[in-house]
Amino acid sequence: MLDRKVSFLSGGEKARLALSKLMVKPSTLLVLDEPTNHLDIPSKGMLEEAINEYKGTVITVSHDQYFIKQIVNRVLEVKDGHLRDYVGDYNYYLEKNLEARERA
Repeated sequence: MLDRKVSFLSGGEKARLALSKLMVKPSTLLVLDEPTNHLDIPSKGMLEEAINEYKGTVITVSHDQYFIKQIVNRVLEVKDGHLRDYVGDYNYYLEKNLEARERA
């Protein structure tokens, strides 16, 4: 498999290759757009672990709520042209949104 061209890899294999490349390059910022889309469960776990050990800033967009709950310590919400900052984990974000909806 090491001699295969990237163009012949599956979506999941390409995603794992891209994540591997990110992990060996020193950086202080990672921007990940739906990083778990083509990953199997063991690969998702490895990604979560790598992000939690990462010393820089990670900005990610994901619909994978389980993944988000495992990695975030701050949520920025963009809604109706406004930005809201929730300094806390995903559960904190959900709690504050529920309080706001109940007040409205």
